[in-house]
Amino acid sequence: MDAATLAYVFELLAFAVGATLLQGSLLWLSWRGASRLIPAARPGLRYRLAALHFALLAALPVLAIASLHLWFATMGGEISREKPALELPPPTVNAAYLGLLASVAVAWWFGAGAHALKLCGEVARLAATPLQAAPAALLAAVDRLQAGSGMRGRVEPRIAAVAGPQVVGYRRAILMVPADFMGRLPAAQRDAVLLHELAHARRQDFAWNLLQRLGLALVWFHPAAWALYRGLAFEREAACDAMAVAQGAAPKTLAQGLLRLAETRDMGTVAMASSGGAALSRRLHRLLSPEPAPSLLGRVAIAGAVLGVLGAALALAAPGLNAARMQDRYIASGFGPTVVVNARDPAGSFALRIRQGRVVQASIERQSVPSERILQRGDSVVLLGSNRRPAVSLRVFPNGRIRWNARG
Repeated sequence: MDAATLAYVFELLAFAVGATLLQGSLLWLSWRGASRLIPAARPGLRYRLAALHFALLAALPVLAIASLHLWFATMGGEISREKPALELPPPTVNAAYLGLLASVAVAWWFGAGAHALKLCGEVARLAATPLQAAPAALLAAVDRLQAGSGMRGRVEPRIAAVAGPQVVGYRRAILMVPADFMGRLPAAQRDAVLLHELAHARRQDFAWNLLQRLGLALVWFHPAAWALYRGLAFEREAACDAMAVAQGAAPKTLAQGLLRLAETRDMGTVAMASSGGAALSRRLHRLLSPEPAPSLLGRVAIAGAVLGVLGAALALAAPGLNAARMQDRYIASGFGPTVVVNARDPAGSFALRIRQGRVVQASIERQSVPSERILQRGDSVVLLGSNRRPAVSLRVFPNGRIRWNARG
C-alpha cells in the first residue's frame, strides 16, 4: 500500500475516533436526559432506550468511516475539473504526521482486539465449566415456575461452579446454579430469584449481552461507552426484576433473596452472567422504593433538551473542516477515481485523465496523444505534438490538480 493510501486510511480512522469521542458524549447526555422522561416503573422501556443509545454509540466508528468514504465514493469513477489550476496545496505525506495517525489507528485496533480476546476467554471458560445434573427439587421448581409464566421453550437447570444463578446460552438456555443453591435461600426467596433468571432467558439477555460486549470492544476508548453500558446492564436487571414481580414474586422477598445471594457469593467461581456490573444497591432501592414519575413540565423541558442534544449530534455528523483535504487524500489514494481535466489557454485546449498523479490519457485540441508521446517523470509531464516536439509542459499532483504556464 502506497504512502498516499496509508495516509488516507489512517486519517479516516483518526477522524472516526475523534467523531466518536464527540458524538458519543452527546449520546450519553441524551440518554441521561431521556432516562428521566421514563418512570422507573417501566424498566423494559428504559432498557430499550438505553440499548438504542448504546447501539448508536458502538456503531459510530463504523458509521463515520463508511459515511465519509462513501461520500467521497459518490463522486463516481471520474471527476471533471473545469478549472484545473492548483487551488489547494497538494497533499503531502509528512512522516511524523503519518506516524501519529498510524499510532491512533493501531492503538484503537489493539484495544478492540484485546477486549474481544478477553470476551472470548470468558466465553471459553464458561463453555468449559463442568455441568452436573440438577436435583429433582430444582427441576420441579423450574418446571413449575416456567409453566406459571407461560414461557415458550425450556430452560435446563444444571449444577455448576458459578457465583450465583445465571442463564447462559444463545441457542439453548441453560440455568446454571451453585450446588448449595436449594439450601441457601428460603423457598419464597428461591422462587423469586428463579423467576428473575427465567426472565433473562425469556428476554434472551445472554445473546444480546454478548453482542453489546462486542460493540463495547469497538468503543473501548470512550468513557461514555462504559458509563452507558453500565446503565444498560442496570436497566436489564431492573427489567428482569419487574418481570419476576409481575409473575408473583413479592418485591421485598426478591430483594432479600438477591441480598442473601450477594452476601454468600463465592468470588472464586465463574461469574459471567448478563447482569455483570449492575449496581445491586440501586436495584434494591428501586424494588422497595419506586421513584416517582417526573412532572409534565419537567418531561417537556427534558424532552426539549434531549432533542437539542440529538440535533447537535446529527449536525456534527457532517464532514468537518478537513473534508476538502480528506477529499484530496481520497483522490490521491488507491481508492480514488480517475480525474478528468479539461484545460484551456490562449494556445487552445487540452485534456488529461489522471489517476494517482499519473497521466493515463491525454488529448490536444481533441486529438488523442499516443501513450508513447506522454512523457512523465515524477510530477513533471510533457505532451509531445505530432512533430515530436513538446506541445504542453505541466506538473501533475496526486489530488488530480495541475499547474502549467499558459501558452501564448
